[in-house]
Amino acid sequence: MVIAIGRPKLTRIKIKDLAPIILVMLLLFVSIACANMLIPSYGVIRIEFNIPEALIAIPDSFFLLTSASFALIWGYYTDRIDRIKVIMAGAFSWTFGMMLTAFSTNFSMLVISRMASGMGLGCVLPVGYSIISDAIPPDERSGWFGTLAILSSVSNGVGQGLSSFVGPILGWRFPFFLLSGISTIIVFILFFVKIPQRGASENELLDMVEMNLEYSYKISKKDLSSILKKKTNRYLIIQGFFAIIPGTILVYFMTSMLSSHYFNVLPDEIRLQTATIFAGLLGIGYLLGNMIMSYIGDILFRINKKNRTRLATACMILSIPFVLLTLFSIQTLSSEFVTNLSYPDPIPTTEITSYIVSTIIEIFKIYPSYVYYFIFGFIGSILSTGWVSNKNAVMLDVNLPEHKGTSTSFFSLSEQVGKGITLLISFTLISILGSVFNMMIFSIFFWMPAALLWFFTGKSVEADMASKSKILSERKQVNLLDYIFELEIQMDRAIQKIQDSKYYILSNQKKFNKLLDDAIKIFNYCEKVGEVRSITNIENRARELNIKALSIKSMANQIFKILNLDDLSAKEIDMLNEDLQQIVLKIAEGEKSTFGELQIYFEDAYLKIIEARLLRKNDLIRSKEKILLAIKIYEKVKSLLNERLEEIADNSQLTEEDLFVYEKEQDLFKKCSSILIATNKLKEDIEGVFKKLEEKGINEKDLKKILELTLEYNVNLYKVIIDTFGHDKKTKTTINEILSEIDAIFNDYDKFKEEELKVF
Repeated sequence: MVIAIGRPKLTRIKIKDLAPIILVMLLLFVSIACANMLIPSYGVIRIEFNIPEALIAIPDSFFLLTSASFALIWGYYTDRIDRIKVIMAGAFSWTFGMMLTAFSTNFSMLVISRMASGMGLGCVLPVGYSIISDAIPPDERSGWFGTLAILSSVSNGVGQGLSSFVGPILGWRFPFFLLSGISTIIVFILFFVKIPQRGASENELLDMVEMNLEYSYKISKKDLSSILKKKTNRYLIIQGFFAIIPGTILVYFMTSMLSSHYFNVLPDEIRLQTATIFAGLLGIGYLLGNMIMSYIGDILFRINKKNRTRLATACMILSIPFVLLTLFSIQTLSSEFVTNLSYPDPIPTTEITSYIVSTIIEIFKIYPSYVYYFIFGFIGSILSTGWVSNKNAVMLDVNLPEHKGTSTSFFSLSEQVGKGITLLISFTLISILGSVFNMMIFSIFFWMPAALLWFFTGKSVEADMASKSKILSERKQVNLLDYIFELEIQMDRAIQKIQDSKYYILSNQKKFNKLLDDAIKIFNYCEKVGEVRSITNIENRARELNIKALSIKSMANQIFKILNLDDLSAKEIDMLNEDLQQIVLKIAEGEKSTFGELQIYFEDAYLKIIEARLLRKNDLIRSKEKILLAIKIYEKVKSLLNERLEEIADNSQLTEEDLFVYEKEQDLFKKCSSILIATNKLKEDIEGVFKKLEEKGINEKDLKKILELTLEYNVNLYKVIIDTFGHDKKTKTTINEILSEIDAIFNDYDKFKEEELKVF
């Protein structure tokens, strides 16, 4: 059975999002080049600063550990504040660090400068990945992150190439000057580019993006634990520590091992360059592998959400034997090899390239094992990209948009700690294991626990993706409802303007028309938005209200036109004013604004209190229920008013009419807040009466039985309670006093209502 899957086009990324993606990728390219640029210059630096070989990797070790430590801080703030500001701060840090590296005059200064660069690199990675992920659709993430991995590999080569080829000519400091200048230019351009909004690429949020609604959720400190509790994150973070160890040792020590131990017979002028090229041969498979595996990862992802993790697991296991065979294929060049090629001493600078090429050709001729080195290394490198090109895609697949920077920084932290510790103890491992070669063989087996963790990731990834999808879908619904609610508020204000216009129809024609024009403008906007966004109920309601507003305006203006004539009799004027009064009635009978409804609700709540007072002597339980119902109504009114008032952040921009409504809403909100406090006190006082009655042996169950009799025979509840439970004079007096408290409680409430809450 053949499954054919094709893409209708190269990518679904929007053109406007390509600029920030390219710039961020360039920034990552430069930063990663900076990360590995010191390696080929280890020998020169060791001699210049007169430091032992065992300490030469310390600056890069501190660089990686600092990067790892700051990655978590940068990642957290990436998910909280403007990402452009964060990435600029980080880029400034590592640009300053590169400049300081170039000016280093001693070993201590070199360590400090590399730490400064590490601080910045810890920012660029999580922020860059966060920005890129928001522009890339989920089913294309492996491909784009594979491209990023290719760029990372190329940037590694560029960084080391600059040090290997340009460094010996212009000095080891020159490449740091060069890259710091390039990064400054990129950051300057990035300042003028709009980055995609958070969560823009998530399938669940596409409706929000189309409506230009912002995904406003931001990370909080309590979210850090939820990120780590997610199984997929835990497995990926831990495997990152193990998976990075073999690659770190191969990248950092392959060139120096070949140069110092296997190619040491070659002349100094070409030894480092030849070793760098042979180490770089392994990168050919890595580059091709990222293209292949990332594309395969996207294809498999469309078939099954677990397939990225399955691909990563299989590739990690299969890469182990091929990389081991690659290492076993390395041979030491004999002194006869140099004799046969007859190198001049010294080799002229203009002929260095030709001698490097001829040396490489001869190595493959005389030592066929290097052919196997290339073949096994090529296959092993391709397989090693199976997890490299998919790891970030899987991480982003399971994390919420506001968690992407932080989750990436956790992963970066794990990898950088793995790198840093590996470099820190590398010379100890060499001492224990006997050679760099043995350390490399030992390191390859760290891929085994990493593969096991990838296997566990495959077990959890689908559930974590489903959980994320559910949360985003719920948030989308909330945001869309908020959007619709905002439109409802706009229409409500328009309705209020129509209602307010009736106060000016007889006295101020200009103001009457202004209010109706504002209302019509709002209805037109809401109708248009409803049509474009397929919000049918908003569209239909806005159209209907708009027609009514236009009709009212047309009728009134026809009458105004006649009234403005000079030859009208008093009787005709009275008749026309009567017609205007009819329009006033028509407006009054029309749809009320929510604010008008809230006023009605407000008064309705107090009616419940009146009912409670009337019921107190016949049905005390229902009386309490009426009080509770009043509280619910007051709370609802207060909540709705609060939402309306929150929509207006700055009332200085309101028109005179809108300000009038705004002030009425504020007034009602204050009154509602006050009466809610009083009503809650009323409830507590009444509940206190129930407790006192219960202390006297009259519980709510007994009251219900008594109520059945009092309601049936329409007798006074207080009298029945006293007659039933007042066995002696003292008890009777106490119960009577308790019941009298009910009247006093309601009287106090009424006084508060009369003095403080004179509503409209």
